[in-house]
Amino acid sequence: MNKKFFTTFFLLIFVNYGFSQNEKIKSLVEKTNDLNLDINGLTDYAKMHINDKNELAKFFYYWIGSNIEYDNELFEKILAKTITIQEFLEKQNEYDVYKNRKGVCAGYANLFKWFMNEIDIEAVVISGHIRDEINHYIELETDDDFRHAWNAIKLNDKWILVDTTWGTSEEKETSEFYFNIKPELLIITHYPEDIKWQLLKEPLTLEEFNNSPFVKPIWFMIGFTEVPKLMFDEDFYYFTFQDLPNNKWSVGLKLSIDNLNFEPINNIEVIEQDGRTYFRFGKDQVPKTAYFKVKVVKFENDGDSIYTTEHEDVINFRIYK
Repeated sequence: MNKKFFTTFFLLIFVNYGFSQNEKIKSLVEKTNDLNLDINGLTDYAKMHINDKNELAKFFYYWIGSNIEYDNELFEKILAKTITIQEFLEKQNEYDVYKNRKGVCAGYANLFKWFMNEIDIEAVVISGHIRDEINHYIELETDDDFRHAWNAIKLNDKWILVDTTWGTSEEKETSEFYFNIKPELLIITHYPEDIKWQLLKEPLTLEEFNNSPFVKPIWFMIGFTEVPKLMFDEDFYYFTFQDLPNNKWSVGLKLSIDNLNFEPINNIEVIEQDGRTYFRFGKDQVPKTAYFKVKVVKFENDGDSIYTTEHEDVINFRIYK
């Protein structure tokens, strides 16, 4: 057996094993639906069936994702400022969130931290701000509507990041994305108040965060491992991203002067070189302040029909001249 084949074979076994373990954990989560367990009973059930700390943490991550509903009514009250801070804190108490099966991000994070404490995993609740499809640029003084809470837990003497609120996505790939998410990926959307919880060797300033691209998880779910870059020389801009082997996804780039109305960029030259794709277009097409959006499209043919899968606004970024 040559070395390359052995490495590939071992990797397949490892990936399949990880997938199998995750499915077993999710199966245990489903079995709890008929047991009517209180919060302590659920904890005992998990410890009875799972020994590994990492798998226990995943159990509670999956359980919260499957059983806790986002409290949109409460969120509207927060936005309208018709609820006091004390009332809000009481509703986000882990016991109330568990009992009522609903909460906002603070409740999700409090409940996950409680479970981690019960299984002897060190955990913290991280507070900060997030950006999303609506708000790409954070202003700390005015963006209270975009405050958020998530967790860090310590496994094998290493801190990892978890967002149980964003992990409730109905899309399986997105749900998996927010457990033990790489710090360099979470910082794309999450900016903690305490920069140490970026868990980066070189933490980003808020200005650097706002000037970095906003990227949806789907970009990484379809196989990309890097955030695209915008490069330039005297006459041209080059939007560049890595090539993927056997990639079925097409990447499109749009431009706007007001961050509202986006149009495809004219006269783009596509260059493929050194394992990368470059979209080259003239600087004279781009105003001093410009906003860009990226979409991805996949075309599939089953012999009779062509099917299209499309994701809009996958990446958003801006430039200043």
